[in-house]
Amino acid sequence: MEANRQPESDEAKLREELEELLQHARELEAVTRAPADLPRIKEAAPAIVPLRESLLPGSVLTTMFRNPKTNRTTSFKREELTELDGMTGDYLLNYYQSQSLFSVDDAARLRNTIEEHTRRRYQLLRHSDWRAKVFQYDAAREEAIVHGLLQLRLLVECVEILTPPLLTVKHIGDEEFDLIDDLNGLVRLLALALWQRLGTDGTDLRAYGALSICIAGLATKADDALALIESGYAATNGDEAAFAKWFEKNGRKAMEQVEIMLQPVEKRGLDEIFSLVTRHTLELGLQPVTIEFIRQTLQTMATTMASLGSEMSDACRRRSAVISAQFTEISRQYAVDFAARASDPGVSEEDLNAIIKELDALVGLDPVKNEVHRSTSFARMQVLRRQQGLPTVQASLHSVFFGNPGTGKTTVARLMGRMYKSLGLLRRGHVIECDRGKLVAEFVGQTAVRTHAMIDSALDGILFIDEAYSLAGRGAEDFGSEAIETLLKRMEDDRDRFIVVVAGYTGPMEQFIASNPGLESRFTNYLKFPDYQPEELLEIFHRMAVQSGLVCSPETEKKVLAICKDLHAARNEQFGNAREMRNLFEAAVRNQSTRLVASGKSDHDSLTMLLPEDLPADFGSGMAAPPETKPSGSRIAPRAG
Repeated sequence: MEANRQPESDEAKLREELEELLQHARELEAVTRAPADLPRIKEAAPAIVPLRESLLPGSVLTTMFRNPKTNRTTSFKREELTELDGMTGDYLLNYYQSQSLFSVDDAARLRNTIEEHTRRRYQLLRHSDWRAKVFQYDAAREEAIVHGLLQLRLLVECVEILTPPLLTVKHIGDEEFDLIDDLNGLVRLLALALWQRLGTDGTDLRAYGALSICIAGLATKADDALALIESGYAATNGDEAAFAKWFEKNGRKAMEQVEIMLQPVEKRGLDEIFSLVTRHTLELGLQPVTIEFIRQTLQTMATTMASLGSEMSDACRRRSAVISAQFTEISRQYAVDFAARASDPGVSEEDLNAIIKELDALVGLDPVKNEVHRSTSFARMQVLRRQQGLPTVQASLHSVFFGNPGTGKTTVARLMGRMYKSLGLLRRGHVIECDRGKLVAEFVGQTAVRTHAMIDSALDGILFIDEAYSLAGRGAEDFGSEAIETLLKRMEDDRDRFIVVVAGYTGPMEQFIASNPGLESRFTNYLKFPDYQPEELLEIFHRMAVQSGLVCSPETEKKVLAICKDLHAARNEQFGNAREMRNLFEAAVRNQSTRLVASGKSDHDSLTMLLPEDLPADFGSGMAAPPETKPSGSRIAPRAG
């Protein structure tokens, strides 16, 4: 039926777009890699350049540092950023290392990579005067392009050093993307696409000179970078006439090959590639000032490439202006998106052990606690294996919660969201609660839209569907089955982006899971929430009183326990567990208020003491029975014991 067609999710589109562009980036890297037989010049390397000449401004370097407790990058006010720009990289590394924002080893790695990039800049420019003469451009323009490319490479390497490994991996559907590798590939595409659009407007020799600058600036190894930019000089010993012949035989062919490889990329806008860069940096949590620095660097490179000759053509001027406007808008939108994510309603960063203690402090639920401990331990080990480069075991975290009302199902789901967030498996860890009414619409074609909207709100967290069995068993004309199919497809397309927890009464939930093979295959974790014992119900009542500043006398607690024993003995599927205690507590507080008003007492002891007579004499269960479902044989295997 046409109405049941599932729209392609934004995540699926993103995956396809990324895969295509990153494949082009890999092909371009292979084409522009320095061959073993490339002519090379053997000269002594320049002296080590002091760290104070770092390619990155202090404001950009510092805003990549992360709070080790929250893994969030540091933010500063505008006036503070100006002050940071006036400080040397060495001072900033020493100071923030003393603040324990990164380890001694990370500080050493940062120093090494900063110094290496600074040295490379001086090495690449050592024959710039000869190239400026041969390619007929200003040597200062070559220096600006080399400077910008090395700044971008250095920035990505610093991000890699300062970002926990788990945060550098993004799952889209069934694909895993390395955000750092992707950024390097996307920067390569941007630089070469800028050359294609703006650096090829003059003579072929000048275009080749600009291309050699770009390829050298993007090279991974310093020796290869130097060989790439100096290959023409090395092959001809600096003879300009000999170089012209070498270019016709070797250089032109290499340039044409790059242009052919760039043709598929030409179909996409530079703004599209830059948008993917900013989506990656948003996942990494980089501050807006860092993205603005990337934008300014790219804009400087674009303007420089467009004006390599003595004058900029009208066509290049128009293209440069369009690119500038597009990049500026993307950078502006990034600041908006970053602010929205910073004020995200998702849970704050927490220590996993603290959350586990909170779970263990819940009344009763020992089987549930044991199962959650097992799941958390498994997830912990997978995180450690991934951090050490070991293969991981893919296992579903989607869960089924069986049990009567008031047994803590929603509370446990919220704790699980916080646990998985602290482990880095979920980015927000929030819980979106819904039921049939929020998923199923009254008209054809609207249920999928409504279900997609609920799932989108739960991305990076948990979608908690209460009384999930209400989606099935209502006949072929019911739209509940459309909600189920939409949910199953998104669970596959957006795997690792959200966790689904379905909950409800035991019998109906077993029938619900057994009603659809897709449900059985995706839900592999089953948690049975037992009814509370009388003593546990008393503890729940006691905690409610304490939270409200009330005290139960010993006689009151004895009477509460007697009521709990009667309720427990007579319980059925209508039994409300903690909800019954909430009802009992609220009735007792109302009775206390009536008693105190009648007696005229208002001292502290009277206001805070619950007496036996405050408890209702005829308290009973008032829970509604679960909805009827069609009988169905469950295919879920019983758990051992």
